[in-house]
Amino acid sequence: AGIAAERKGAQKVCRNVNRGFLTMMRSQISQKVAYKKSRVDALLFKLAQQKKRLLSIKANMEVQYNRIAERYLSIFSVINRELKSRLLQVDQPVFKFVNKDVAATSNRMNAMSAWVSTAQGEDVALSQRLLAANVKANAEKAIRRSADFLAQMGEQKRLTGLILHSQSSPADCDYLRVPVLIRESVNDVSRIPRVDIFTPDSLAPEPANLLSDAVRSSSDLPWRDSPVQPELAERLASLLQASSASARVKDVAMRLFSSSNFKVI
Repeated sequence: AGIAAERKGAQKVCRNVNRGFLTMMRSQISQKVAYKKSRVDALLFKLAQQKKRLLSIKANMEVQYNRIAERYLSIFSVINRELKSRLLQVDQPVFKFVNKDVAATSNRMNAMSAWVSTAQGEDVALSQRLLAANVKANAEKAIRRSADFLAQMGEQKRLTGLILHSQSSPADCDYLRVPVLIRESVNDVSRIPRVDIFTPDSLAPEPANLLSDAVRSSSDLPWRDSPVQPELAERLASLLQASSASARVKDVAMRLFSSSNFKVI
């Protein structure tokens, strides 16, 4: 009886232990399930919000894409029309040539051909002789027109030579006055004089070089004192006023100009 009671007690303890363990495991699993479920619900809500946001972005992108596509479609349509019109303008001479010159050339070729109505028994030699005669007449006309053109060219060349004749005699040459600017300066360090000659841009290189050589060959230029010309001062003042230099630089330039001694030839 004691052993049976101990066995019954041991079984009861085992059942209680198993029930407690199962209850604890069930509660832990339920807590984990509840935690995971709440997290899944939060993620689902977040995904739903992101889905709405992406759908709104997609709708905006579609609207913007359609707007940009319409704008560029209109631009390219205008460009295509403009290019088409330009191509038509470029091809217009070809159309005119085909419609006008080719037809005239065909008519001219037909006019150069000789046709004669012959009987059925006549020989083809008659048509060939007529064609050769027509070609010979056209060639004679072309040669005669070329000779007249060459004669006119020779007459025009002769008249041009009479108008633009070269004057080789010095006594018959005309003397022209050419403005020349001569600037003589001395280096402050080396004390070496320097002469710069400025001629008009419209003057040919050969007479410009002759003028420069003539001035440089002179041993001593006859400089003489001269007062400052008002036109030169006004020109310098206008140049300084239009310059982008500072006011100090402009004042120093005017003072140097006023204190300088001017000499002319």
